[in-house]
This record gives sequence, structure tokens and C-alpha cells, in this order.
Amino acid sequence: MSKTSGSPVTFSRIQQAHADTLYRDVNLINEAVRAELGPMPLTRASSPPRRKPTLPIHPRPVAIADENLQETDEVSLKHLTAAVAITTLGLAACQKQEVSPPSVEKREVEQVAPVPATDMQAAAEVFASDKGRDWDAYAALSTVKWKDSVPQEFVAGRYSRSGEILLQGFTTKDIPNSKPGTEYATVKRNEGESTLNVTGTLSGVETVSISKPLYSDDYLSILKNQFGSAAAVATIADQCPAPEYEEGAGSGAFFEVSLAGNRKLYVQASQKDGGKYTDGFTVFDLTRTRPTDAIAQLNCKPVE
Repeated sequence: MSKTSGSPVTFSRIQQAHADTLYRDVNLINEAVRAELGPMPLTRASSPPRRKPTLPIHPRPVAIADENLQETDEVSLKHLTAAVAITTLGLAACQKQEVSPPSVEKREVEQVAPVPATDMQAAAEVFASDKGRDWDAYAALSTVKWKDSVPQEFVAGRYSRSGEILLQGFTTKDIPNSKPGTEYATVKRNEGESTLNVTGTLSGVETVSISKPLYSDDYLSILKNQFGSAAAVATIADQCPAPEYEEGAGSGAFFEVSLAGNRKLYVQASQKDGGKYTDGFTVFDLTRTRPTDAIAQLNCKPVE
């Protein structure tokens, strides 16, 4: 006798196909979740141990050879397996999403303090600026210890103002006090303690001169110590013979100083004999224009 389409066997086969399709779909979902989230964690949440209940002993039931009942049990088992797999993957996905990303250490940006200008550099910056002829601009230099409260007239129509500054790169030495007779003595002080002279007319400052005690021959190193990386210092002439009346003085030289903003100034370095109560001086004279005539008059050797 043939089975009709509405028979229990046909219905069972439809349920079996439906279960197989669901099981296949769950496997596809599992593979997609693993590809996106990775494998499931190996550790599992702890759960209390299960106890086997003590049940009354009953006689073993007789196995039912009903084909429809067996197929229904298999379908229910597959549905249960699929439901457990979906639930487990869902929990794993939620746990992975809730994991906070590793903290990124915040790096503190080091604040590098600007290097303050040296005394000579500060005076040179003013001299080369638009306010370089203004007497008040030099009065505003906080590092200068002015000896004169206002510019002093030293010859008719010519004025000068002097103060104390410190040149960098020197150490403490015995420096003559320049006093004659019994008052002559040497004092221990920094060789870089120098005198700043600002000279000009009442209408404006024309030159700036810096004089330090003792003879020093390495002019270029002294200037580089004062300007550092803020300017480029280059020799434009050297081997300038000292006048015969400058006893013990060495040769002089000329330098070009290139400041920020395409500003330039020029420095004449020379040695001066201050008399028998001194050990001489090293002098740096600042000018705004290239000293071409002075280089020729002093028979200096130009440096290409």
C-alpha cells in the first residue's frame, strides 16, 4: 500500500528537512561569527555541580518502536542543539564587545623653555632693530647695570652711557683693579664682567662697544658663546695689526653677525692697552654698516 502525501511519514520527513535546514543555517551563522569575533573563549563560567537526584526505582519502560515518535525526538534534539549554539555565540559576542580597549598612555609634551638672550646678544638685538637709535630702548635692557642714569656728554655734542654686563664662557681670574700706586691690587672676579658703552648724539645712538678685561685672541669663539644658535657669526677679515702704542696687544679681526629677520650687524674685535695698572682689554665695537674702509685702513686680510 503506497504512502499518501498527507501520511505521518511524509510529515515527519518535512520536519526532518526543516530541522536539517535550520541546523545548516546555524552552522553558517557560527562560521560567520567565528570569522568576525574569533574562536569562543576556552574558559567557561563556573556553575554549581549537578547532583543526581535520588528517584524511585521503576521498571524500565518498554521501547516504543513508533517511527513518528523517534523522528520527533531527533528533531527536538537538533532544535535544542541549535538554540544552545546561538545562545552561546550571542553571549560570547556580547562579552567581546564589552571588553574595553587597552588604555593608551598619554604622553606629556615637554615644554622646552626658550634660552634667554645673553647680555651682549640683547644689546646687539636692540642695536640692529628699528629702535636701535633710541636711547630709551637701551635703558629698557634689564640685564644692564647702568652706571649713568642718563647719557653723559663727554665732548661737545657727543654723548655716552655706560653700564655693566656679563659675557658668557669665562671663569674667575685675578683681575687688576686699575688703581695706581699703593691702591693697586688684583681682585678675583669673573673675566666676563664687562663694560657696555652706548655712544652717539642727542638725536640717536650710533655705536655700541663692549670691553672686557684681559687680552683674548679667540674672538670668534667669544662671539659664538654670546649669540649661540640665535645668529650666524662669520669672519670677514683678520690679521689686523695692532698699533705700536698698544703695548702687548694682538691682531684684530672683523666679523659679520646674521640675526633673525635678515638683520645684520658687524663687529670689530681688537685689543687695547689700558696702561701699566691693567693687563689690557679686549674690545668689541658694533656697527650697522659693513666696515669696508676700516678693514682697508688697518691693513687687514679679507676672508673670502
